[in-house]
Amino acid sequence: MPDSASRVLLKRESVPPFSSEPNLTDRVTEMLLDEITSGDYQVGEVLPPEQTIATRLGVSRTVLREAVSRLKGDGIVQSKQGRGLTVMQTARPSVLRMQAADIGDADQVLRIVELRRGFEIEAAPLAAARRDEDDLAAMRLALRKMADAIASGDVAVGVDADMEFHRCVARATRNEHYLNFFDFLAVLLKKNLRVSRSRSAKIAGRGAQAQKEHEALFAAIEKGDVELARQHARTHVDNTEARLRTAAATAEKS
Repeated sequence: MPDSASRVLLKRESVPPFSSEPNLTDRVTEMLLDEITSGDYQVGEVLPPEQTIATRLGVSRTVLREAVSRLKGDGIVQSKQGRGLTVMQTARPSVLRMQAADIGDADQVLRIVELRRGFEIEAAPLAAARRDEDDLAAMRLALRKMADAIASGDVAVGVDADMEFHRCVARATRNEHYLNFFDFLAVLLKKNLRVSRSRSAKIAGRGAQAQKEHEALFAAIEKGDVELARQHARTHVDNTEARLRTAAATAEKS
């Protein structure tokens, strides 16, 4: 006879099978999390067998296992020998999740850049106030790599150096949350920036202009000028957004 947790899932109305798409695991993870945190489960209750859940959702066991792995990582469920998947907590974890923008999806990229705006404009003045010589040396190295990449036309190296420069700024805030949040955003942005940079590279002077903005920001941080650093950070993010919009519009016309 099924336990109470199994009965809950078995009594739920059947849902339309999910179609095969890139974010299928995300959707299955979210649905399972909704069910577990909806109030139908108590800590210690056991989920139905994987095959039962997979059949109900209309997904493969591979997809389901990927979703369950994420829930395990967040401490929501745990595999217990002889029992199966056991609910360990019924509240959503305090973990920030965002879906990475699909390659070529300009709207998604721009929304992430809007989020980046508030983060970087405040990180820059903190870096100007708290940076040390090691921070400045790391920023100089990243700037040199960016300049070399512009000269050689190596988009991938240029994006990596760009990301590293801004990571150095985040690290110089001496606030680990800035650094952690930057690393989170970098994962979402990196692939998309490579696509956008490839498009922008076809427009004369774009790389040089971005380089000047980075150098101006660095000069303000090196000088320790808090307000000037904030100003240059704002200019850079505003111009980055404008370049991305132009690149997206150019791609639509081509």
